[in-house]
Amino acid sequence: MANNACKPFATSPTELKALPVAALASQADAIRHFLIEKISATGGHIGANLSVVEMTLAIHYVFDSPRDKIIFDTGHQGYTHKLVTGRMPAFDSLNTYRGMSRFIAREESEHDTIDASHAGTSISLSSGIASALRSRDETASTVAVIGDGSLVEGMAFEALNFAGSAQDLKLVLVLNDNEMAIAPSVGGVRNVTTGKDWQQKSRHFFEGLGYQYIAVADGHDVEAVVKALEAAKQLARPCVVHLKTEKGRGLACAAGHPYKLHFSMPFDPVTGQGAAPTVAGKTYAVVLAEKLESLMQKDGDIEVITPATPYASSLDKLFLTYPDRVIDVGMAEQHAVGMACGLALEGKKPVVCMQTTFMQRAFDQLLHDACYMDLPVTVLGVRAGFAGYDGSTHHGLYDIPYLRSFPNMQIIYPANSAEAEQVLAQRLAAPKGPMVILHPYEPILATEPAIGQMEPCGLSVAAEGQDGYLIALGNTLASAWELKSKLQQSGKDFGIICIQSIKPFPEARLKELLLPGMDIVTLEESVLAGGLGTAVLETLSDADIRVRILRTGVNDAFVRPGSKQECSQEAGISVAQIYEQIGQRWPEYLETTHG
Repeated sequence: MANNACKPFATSPTELKALPVAALASQADAIRHFLIEKISATGGHIGANLSVVEMTLAIHYVFDSPRDKIIFDTGHQGYTHKLVTGRMPAFDSLNTYRGMSRFIAREESEHDTIDASHAGTSISLSSGIASALRSRDETASTVAVIGDGSLVEGMAFEALNFAGSAQDLKLVLVLNDNEMAIAPSVGGVRNVTTGKDWQQKSRHFFEGLGYQYIAVADGHDVEAVVKALEAAKQLARPCVVHLKTEKGRGLACAAGHPYKLHFSMPFDPVTGQGAAPTVAGKTYAVVLAEKLESLMQKDGDIEVITPATPYASSLDKLFLTYPDRVIDVGMAEQHAVGMACGLALEGKKPVVCMQTTFMQRAFDQLLHDACYMDLPVTVLGVRAGFAGYDGSTHHGLYDIPYLRSFPNMQIIYPANSAEAEQVLAQRLAAPKGPMVILHPYEPILATEPAIGQMEPCGLSVAAEGQDGYLIALGNTLASAWELKSKLQQSGKDFGIICIQSIKPFPEARLKELLLPGMDIVTLEESVLAGGLGTAVLETLSDADIRVRILRTGVNDAFVRPGSKQECSQEAGISVAQIYEQIGQRWPEYLETTHG
């Protein structure tokens, strides 16, 4: 976009501070115009960022970044911060591989104090930073920007409780109160911050915890916000600056339903409709949500819980159909699993729908409550494997290794949509013990790869082979078929085993199929340590079956956000790269090809 396509605005804290305070409103208008134009073209977290424009300008106007530490909770509210700290040219690269992050990222700027993309971490991190500054007798302020639903995270409440008692911390908590999370805010905290007497109730709440409390009824009155922050800066104790804002402000199509534009792919800024062509094929989330609806029609004991991610799980229709049986508990993954355990104790059939990157936040509840009591809690793990452009922390690459270590846990990863529907139906017909059903973040292929007959043990032989087997888990089955074709060109006859049940693992059947002297390649879109390849190695080692084996998966490194193809390439698990690894491990394969 040419520089003259919108009003100019400051692109450094120094430039911003040189302006009279009366000029900040026009700066906000220019930035809001820029964000709507840019994000409608690239996609991104538009709703929350439109609510924090004035707030962010005021923070940089009053405080001195990077000397003063500014921490954005979750990080998805940081677009104005990025503009004010010199990253305007990078916005064209948003939602591209190795482009500007959707979140706060230390590698991008000295003004980004932390790396952030999960909610509820800012107050804890800010407490630690402020404590360290205090120990060095530094006078710098620490500012935590939290809101957009993340204040209800358990970690945020724990930190809120602590920081209020640390009366000598120079800590400013800026509450972006737009009454929204990804979906509308839920829970009792909302009752404190809404209504005609919201200031009185909020003051009692925060002052009761030990905070100085300052409220601004119009968080888009930038001069009023500056005045409030200047007052907070003078304090030598923790302070909450409570700002009422509007999610999606300035974007008319977001009025009334800003959650629909919490995050958006490219969209028409007038209508709010997606501007990019719709990807062909349904997603697993849609298919499983439709299956859940049909099962709930027949079984009144099925209840669904989601921790503020109803749209990622495609539950929007279910919310309308069964408002009393589909519960959004807010950004509270630990509570979501704990509540599901309580439902299970009373004979219900709870289903928790959440992204696998957030499931790890409920690690202890899955282990201590669901597994230890062996309760029939079902988790639909959305976005297993690579999760697109959200961020390195959003990939679902770690669930299989840690879940495998839990006694009583069952882990199922269907390889196609029909199997996914069947697994869910069979599970909810007679649930026993805890189970996680994983599914990937990608459209269902128009022609899904052949899976063969799924055996009761949780595997299928999709293709027989004389020289060895490609053992595929979940969404790697299509890659296995491509590899089989390439290996045939080198004169090697490989079969394909599709693993559906990663726990319990089909050890006995594998021992029958994997014969001494065979070559084995395992494929998984997950970290190698503790995953499918490890399970196969353990099985072979315990049975003393001597084979040659190549495990492929994600090594000990975080993978950048990107498309499935880009992430696979970075992780070294594209079909071409795996074929090359096979040739490096067993050179005779390539020699046969070139001979």
